Amino acid sequence: MGRGAMGVIYLAQDPAIGRAVAIKLVRADLLDGEDRDQFLARFRNEAQAAGRCTHQNIVALYDFAIHEGNPFLAMEYIDGAGLGQALKQVGRFAPDAAVAIISQVLGALGAAHALGIVHRDVKPANILLMANGQVKVTDFGISRLNTSDLTQDGAVIGSPAYMSPEQCRGENVDARSDLFSAGTVLYELLSGTRAFNGRNATEVTYQLLTAEPRDLKELVADVPDGLVGVLRQSMAKAKEARYASAQAMADALVLAMRDGVAVGLTSAGDRTVVMQPGSAFEAPPGVAVDDATLSTIERRLARHIGPIARHLVRDAARRTNSIEALCETISRSIDQPAAREQFLAETLAGSLPRNGTTVVQSKVMRPTGTGGGSRPGASISAEQIERAERALTKALGPIAKVLVKRALPGAASEAALWERLATHIERAADRDAFLRLRPGG
Repeated sequence: MGRGAMGVIYLAQDPAIGRAVAIKLVRADLLDGEDRDQFLARFRNEAQAAGRCTHQNIVALYDFAIHEGNPFLAMEYIDGAGLGQALKQVGRFAPDAAVAIISQVLGALGAAHALGIVHRDVKPANILLMANGQVKVTDFGISRLNTSDLTQDGAVIGSPAYMSPEQCRGENVDARSDLFSAGTVLYELLSGTRAFNGRNATEVTYQLLTAEPRDLKELVADVPDGLVGVLRQSMAKAKEARYASAQAMADALVLAMRDGVAVGLTSAGDRTVVMQPGSAFEAPPGVAVDDATLSTIERRLARHIGPIARHLVRDAARRTNSIEALCETISRSIDQPAAREQFLAETLAGSLPRNGTTVVQSKVMRPTGTGGGSRPGASISAEQIERAERALTKALGPIAKVLVKRALPGAASEAALWERLATHIERAADRDAFLRLRPGG
């Protein structure tokens, strides 16, 4: 399934319950030497601590055991995308989407901190995005109880670009170290670049200890001022200057968005929606599209890029004002040009099987115009077009208008138009219901 810093991760099946689980097997080389017994004791202690962290935004730990001398963890399997992968595809997130993600991360950290557990390695790779908008924080396996007798003073655990200054110096850390790391992740979500950069770990550490991140306003002009203030406090060099708790930082994020700019606007632009900590991406879209239509677009995009599709579609829907603009925007996340064209054709024009091949139309074609000569769709009256559009709207929502315009140039008759439109309806029952509405159906 994959490799992590501590070992190999496998996808497995729990035979007793029948659920999928992720198995993390610790690398054998970590267990060599005279410290083997101490390492096993510390690992068991950390596993017990992580197992006590039960929260909707934390990857659950089911079991810990030793097999043939090697320890392993059995964890909740998450069908989602890593935040690092999402950043590569999106570039950067809109402020409301970024805050929604970090608010859930802070919820997870707050639950762990209440038990005296510090994560120590908060970074995009340890944050998973599920298709339903939920965020899961993973890899609490390297965290250690503050009261543990087995902690090793001076041990540096974590990723340099996201570590707190005190963690870089090998000092004892507390919950405020995780809040610094959460701030660096939020900065990266908003700007598309790391808060502290360098050619190697030494340069990154030097920047983190001595320099301030580049002013976010220089990178993202429309970011709320209050959000810049939250970042400044969360990433303060002195831990005493940071927020006292994860909840305090989450509350500050909500206030920053409420007092700064609108988190999400309705299509009429008459009200704002504030993302509460732990919420998913539910701000009303800027384009007037119902949820069923967005879900259809999400499924088609997910075939190409995976679960992150939901976040891309919802984010783009808030920033675009038409179906065509929405689809063009999200199609950029598909690397392969052929796959990108296929997605656009399926979503806006449809794909028509003919003798075992697929013919796609990727350009917007208009059924109206002037000039002589016959053309496909010319024999279909405005009344017939309107009737087909109304029926398709019942099945697919507002996207129907665009689909009808795309289908008209290739339809020689009203019957052909209905057949072409029916190819956009995935469920057979819904497709049959649509076709029964056509004249003579």
